[in-house]
Amino acid sequence: MSVGGVIGRILNVDLERKTVQIERIPDEVYIKFLGGYGFGAYLLYQRQRAGIDALGPENIFGLATGPLTGTPAITGNRFAAFGKSPKTNTWGDANCGGNFGPGLKAAGCDAVLFSGIAQKPVYLLIANGKPSICDAADLWGLDSNETEDRLIARHGHDARVACIGPAGERRSLLACIINDKGRAAGRSGLGAVMGSKKLKAVVAVGNEKVPVADPGKVEQVRQRCFETFKTNPLYALFHKYGTAGITANSCKVGDTPIKNWKGIPADFPTPERISDDAVNALLEKPYGCWHCPIACGGHVRVRSGPFASAGHKPEYETLGVFGTLCLNDSVESIVKVNDICNRAGIDTIGTGATVAFAIECYEHGLLKKSDTDGLELTWGNPEAIVKLTELIARDEGIGRLFSNGMKAAALKLGEAHCEEFAMHIHGEELPMHDPRLNPSLATNYQIEATPARHTQMSAWFDEALFCPPGLDKYYPKVTDKYTYTGKAQANKFLACYGHVMNAAGMCMFGAVCCHAEALPDFLAGVMGVDFSMDRVVETGWRIGTIRMAFTIREGNAPAKDHIPGRMVGQSVLRGGPHKGVFVDYRTQAREYLEIMGWDTETGAPLPETIRRLGLQDVVKG
Repeated sequence: MSVGGVIGRILNVDLERKTVQIERIPDEVYIKFLGGYGFGAYLLYQRQRAGIDALGPENIFGLATGPLTGTPAITGNRFAAFGKSPKTNTWGDANCGGNFGPGLKAAGCDAVLFSGIAQKPVYLLIANGKPSICDAADLWGLDSNETEDRLIARHGHDARVACIGPAGERRSLLACIINDKGRAAGRSGLGAVMGSKKLKAVVAVGNEKVPVADPGKVEQVRQRCFETFKTNPLYALFHKYGTAGITANSCKVGDTPIKNWKGIPADFPTPERISDDAVNALLEKPYGCWHCPIACGGHVRVRSGPFASAGHKPEYETLGVFGTLCLNDSVESIVKVNDICNRAGIDTIGTGATVAFAIECYEHGLLKKSDTDGLELTWGNPEAIVKLTELIARDEGIGRLFSNGMKAAALKLGEAHCEEFAMHIHGEELPMHDPRLNPSLATNYQIEATPARHTQMSAWFDEALFCPPGLDKYYPKVTDKYTYTGKAQANKFLACYGHVMNAAGMCMFGAVCCHAEALPDFLAGVMGVDFSMDRVVETGWRIGTIRMAFTIREGNAPAKDHIPGRMVGQSVLRGGPHKGVFVDYRTQAREYLEIMGWDTETGAPLPETIRRLGLQDVVKG
């Protein structure tokens, strides 16, 4: 039997030798690891030795689809970038939607792995299964929009492009990978890895059909999802506003961090100015990723004034880091910085959080006006926020201090002086969801192989009422989120469900808008393999474990990572919803590690867990 949902081929590209090898992947690998970062972690753990330079030739950089990518499964449009992260020196991955993932499948492969360093700038063209390494000298130095336009003009309107901007070329640790002029595989600094390899872009062109084992079953699942949409308020919210629809309320209830995590809602009384209707007032047309019925994105324009610009509608995370985190209620300025980041190819979460850190450095006197090119880095100053973002994107002036993110800047300024307000874990800046409201987030941020990652599921989805309808019948619900013991089963189930969702190529927003069984049912219909919820848990557990094994092998022990005190309530707030809250993150982490079968001191997967998940031939020693 051939498994459905996959092409069965990957490309191994040696940039130094200018060779491309087509490799056939056994069905068993797809069944056990699905795709995306599950597939990537399995391959890289075996093919890459520990301790290599993340920006050197031995780091294997990959792009991989999932079995649902490019199929009729709702929101089956995601792909993952992966490799050793130069930002954390651990496992690194980033997830993205748009049109590139399905385009890669249509071009005739499930994944591409790059090794070596090219002698000069190149891009990879995959045209109907035929790969070629092409000269990119004329593309080097172009922003991501310009790069995509030139490559589409060269290879046709149906070409799909994933590329880096100038920041990736300079190997900025904030650099990400951009497709569709604003969809970003944003985290882990993987744009820097592309830049280190002199790989400007990957272009996919083709019309290969993805095989689906049981089209009738897939259509039945789709129809049930459409019925669920009618009564699911999350669908209505995302369809109308996208993630911008949650900004104001999230700020008011304490989900969105304020003033670099030390503020309270009273410090930012105007969140409506950067939320829902205020953002939609700038909307020119809605945008949806490949075949997505939710269509949560959009194209916006600021027509006049100092922040005149156009681009993708800013997402909640971007509105948070450049808005509430900096006390900035100018939505026009946030549209502008979003476009700056997308064109330069830098992660908006990391960049905005670093800007907030810079403002607090200025507040504490670690930076003076004479250090900042004359910028008044004060709270709520949109002109300064935009200018600093431009300088970071260009690696110029004061921007050079911050162009590799918060941790690198803190080291230069002296960690002892700014440790309290350097809001990162193991080098990755924190995203815009607060564990003081949903405490299980602290487990995500600390323990997962990719630190500070809000898109990893855990019991925080239950605490935030963000689970797919009906999913809570499969795990014990959290009855009191501030009771820190007894969450382990919910944490494990939801973490594993999330790993399967991500590795399968399904969008998180699609998953939470559909009914609980949509994910395993789509996998069963597409792949032709039974996917019970028990199998979902086992598969997700296996994927999470091999990612963790990679990170442990690189010398990091997530269970020992430093946690910013503000994140868990060690700093006393003068008011607001989190006054008096302290998150017992140690108890949560210990119980999660125990139930996952990982060492409670380090996070290393235990030998019996390796055997239980059938990884003994992969994870050795």
